[in-house]
Amino acid sequence: MIVDSHCHLDQFADPHAVLLDAERAGVGQVIAVSEGADTMARVLALKRRYPGRVLAGLGMHPAWVTRAAKEDIAAGLAWLEAHLTEGDVLGEVGFDYRWAVTDEQQLTQKNILTRQFDLAERFGKPVNLHSRRAQRQTMEWAIEFRRRTGLNAQLHWFTDSKKLVRICNEEGIYVSVGPTVLNDLRTQQVALTIDRQLLLFETDAPVAFEEVAGHPARAAEVAEKMAELTGLGCEEISELTTVNTRRYIGASP
Repeated sequence: MIVDSHCHLDQFADPHAVLLDAERAGVGQVIAVSEGADTMARVLALKRRYPGRVLAGLGMHPAWVTRAAKEDIAAGLAWLEAHLTEGDVLGEVGFDYRWAVTDEQQLTQKNILTRQFDLAERFGKPVNLHSRRAQRQTMEWAIEFRRRTGLNAQLHWFTDSKKLVRICNEEGIYVSVGPTVLNDLRTQQVALTIDRQLLLFETDAPVAFEEVAGHPARAAEVAEKMAELTGLGCEEISELTTVNTRRYIGASP
């Protein structure tokens, strides 16, 4: 079985059909992550509807945090505090300096991430992190979180720097590989740097890549490419990353 460790299942018009298509491709489980306060309830509802097939990432995306009204952020934090115990992962959270361009906006993202990390620590949840234009900062927060709490952290779409990935390897930070690995030589080289015990697959669906619509089924394409690059069999690397996902979320492999 292949696991898509990061997708936005709630953004599809027919999640049921999406899950069936993914299963036909060999992707038997997805971690559906939230973005805004309004999406967390939808993601949790999908987990309840598809137990075992959908795991829930509950959290507030940094881009959403930057644009949202203070009262909406407060309501989101209150909802998260009340429901994170039902989720599997805190996510998608982190930093996004494409949206946070002023010191004040970046401070807001830091303050809200601190609040969300506190909840993850209280409820014993791993974290799923976004890091656009703030890769080193996000990595450093992931490392600090893991050192302080002993809980796991995943950096999604984090395949731009061998140097940063090597630091993640040393610190036990999980890194997920997405569809960019299919055709991008640089991504392929960075992906091969990831410690195999820390390797995860993702699609970030429905985000499109190279004009191909995102879909959890594409995690099977990622698995095939990584099998080719590593010299492992498809079944072997699928099993490896599934075990890694179980370890990441704190479940028994």
